[in-house]
Amino acid sequence: MTNTPDAPSLTCTCLPSWPALTAVIEGTTYTAAPAPAHTPASALYLARCAGCGALCTHPWTSPSTHAA
Repeated sequence: MTNTPDAPSLTCTCLPSWPALTAVIEGTTYTAAPAPAHTPASALYLARCAGCGALCTHPWTSPSTHAA
């Protein structure tokens, strides 16, 4: 992490915080949702807040992988 003005924020400025997450994997944007533990994708990629673009360093998963 650097202290440059262009460095992405780790603090979501949306109200409420973290309203939606997205992750870009190999150029494709996916929706993401918080997860209790890292998934293979969240171990390799960071999600971002869909509103303000803050980096989410917490585990996430794709909502489409949830059981019905």
